[in-house]
Amino acid sequence: MITFNWIEKQMAYLTSRLGIYRIGSQENFFFEPTPGFYGFICQGTTACLNEAIGILATHIEARNVPIIEDWKGQENPLISDDYDWNDDKQPPGLIRYPGSGHSRIEVNITNKHSPLIMGAILAHELTHHFLDSKGIRLSDEEENEKLTDLATSYIGLGKLTVNGYDPISWTQRKKNGSVTWNYRVGYLSSEDMAAVIHQTCLFRNISLSFTKVNLSENSQILLDGIQKKAQEYNLKKKLVGVQQCPHCDQYVSFSFSKQDDGLYCSRCNWEYIDGLRYRNNRWRKLLRRIFKRT
Repeated sequence: MITFNWIEKQMAYLTSRLGIYRIGSQENFFFEPTPGFYGFICQGTTACLNEAIGILATHIEARNVPIIEDWKGQENPLISDDYDWNDDKQPPGLIRYPGSGHSRIEVNITNKHSPLIMGAILAHELTHHFLDSKGIRLSDEEENEKLTDLATSYIGLGKLTVNGYDPISWTQRKKNGSVTWNYRVGYLSSEDMAAVIHQTCLFRNISLSFTKVNLSENSQILLDGIQKKAQEYNLKKKLVGVQQCPHCDQYVSFSFSKQDDGLYCSRCNWEYIDGLRYRNNRWRKLLRRIFKRT
């Protein structure tokens, strides 16, 4: 799972480039993926997908709208009995930039059987278009894709993303027995996206209970489950900086690890473990002093 520290750094970067985006939108910030919207895009035609992405572009106040073209890749593997999904290398969606502020999108025909997945692809590709129009693109391709996933929430399309990033599975009968396939889209997991949405709500002062409207059942569970981890992270943030380490007794810098949200002593690498119970009385007293100052 990605870290809360990483999420905050990416959101700070986007804020530095976009400013406080869509001030005053409050509980209208997130696009609502209603059953009616999913019912509309499940038609899967290029015409209805162009209309749908136009609706999304209006919601995020994009200056222009990308054009969705017919899929030019491999034909639908769902109708093939011998298709090997383990060798499937086709992307869920493709975006090209023929000119500044203009883009062309193709949605992999494979994903048109699932409105939830298709909604997430539309959100991701539209966010690519939006960020590119603002001159925001990281040189590292994988990091740029992760930033784009996160940015779907930052600009208000996160509900579509978290709903569509749930992995799906199905079983297909073969001559030598049955084979079960697992399939998912996205560069962040659905758990990651739940954490991103949680931090977006915190940043925007949006009620989490209101945000759960029009989320899938699993997405609601993930959003509920992330709250304790977020609370622990916010408690640990109070201890970032120069403190006396309870292990080596030196005044040293405590900072978050890049691999997780662990808070470590820069001298002896002692980890401050539990944000709710604390490891010993010395940390308890230290936290009390910090909270009094804040």
